[in-house]
Amino acid sequence: MCLATVGGVAACASERSDPPAPLTYRLTQDCPAPPSHRPTVTADQLNRIVDHSDLPAWQAGDIGASARLSDGRLVWVFADTLRKDSYQPQLVANSILITSGDCAAQLMTSEDGPVIPDATQQEVLWPTSVAVLRNDPQVAKGTDVLVVACARTVRGGSGGTLDFTFYGTSAAVFTVQPGGVPTLEDVYEVTPDSPDEHQVQWGQATTVHGPWFYVYGTRAKGSELGRELYVARVPVDDPRNRSRWGFWNGHEWRPSPDQASPVIGSDPGVSQTLSVHVDHDTYVVTSKRGGDLGDFVYTWDSPRPTGPWHPNQALEAPAGFDTGHYQYAPLAHPEIPVASGHLLVSVSQNTADLDEVVRDPAKGRPLFAEVDDPSN
Repeated sequence: MCLATVGGVAACASERSDPPAPLTYRLTQDCPAPPSHRPTVTADQLNRIVDHSDLPAWQAGDIGASARLSDGRLVWVFADTLRKDSYQPQLVANSILITSGDCAAQLMTSEDGPVIPDATQQEVLWPTSVAVLRNDPQVAKGTDVLVVACARTVRGGSGGTLDFTFYGTSAAVFTVQPGGVPTLEDVYEVTPDSPDEHQVQWGQATTVHGPWFYVYGTRAKGSELGRELYVARVPVDDPRNRSRWGFWNGHEWRPSPDQASPVIGSDPGVSQTLSVHVDHDTYVVTSKRGGDLGDFVYTWDSPRPTGPWHPNQALEAPAGFDTGHYQYAPLAHPEIPVASGHLLVSVSQNTADLDEVVRDPAKGRPLFAEVDDPSN
């Protein structure tokens, strides 16, 4: 079932009259093992690599959240992904790359579709964040558990880039053995379907620190462009146990999401998708300030996951709603050391006319930059 045709590119959800056969996974190439030391890079180097990349099943993609596996490889998760026209559909809702140095391998399924299957015939799964859980007692020793938070999304019928509706959050759980292929084990609902445009959209950022897995959510409030930021936590060794979740209410962790209070308000607020990481016991939020229409990337730092947060202007990144060339969803990549000692961030790019991206996929690829690191 094709939900929309954007720029002449079909974006389809699978018809599921019969239970699908279990997917198998493969990597398109064997990259060399990462070196024992982590070489530094620059944003310019990464931008050149991205500009010259020509991966058949990854021509362009937004979000690009990243995490480092225990074996040293990097995993990158993307939302809407444009592929060469030899793949059908040419636009899928998600993709994953595994990189080692400048070698990139694409994670593919036995059906050559999205690596996280569509939730229903109507809903696709857009990754918003990724976290690596280590030493899970339920998997073999040395195996990483990769948790990809996803927005269950219905694309609109107009074909517009911004025509979509968020319905809820799901979590895709992969296991990855050292040097191995990520394999999808389960996809489960974190929040139920709801078309409420003012619900908290959990999973827009996730991070692990000590015994806790922190899950951040954003919420649109009235007509304000900025979004509120919320935080929940759950023990890292039992994240699916709803009875162990706690939601910050401004004073303490409470068991119900209805008791959650924002840790950053909507004026000026944050963007829909963002990142949160911890470095030197400092929590750092990376986001547009003032929402997705904001023109500047900010970082906020705090010694606690709940704030109070100190804002820092970091980077100009015009939203582009007046030009049709969008810059949005800035994310930090603290697991990649930068030669300058700064913090590496990426900003998603797209256009109002996806025909442009089909003709020139570089216009739909993340752009890297370096900003002051508030944790230093």
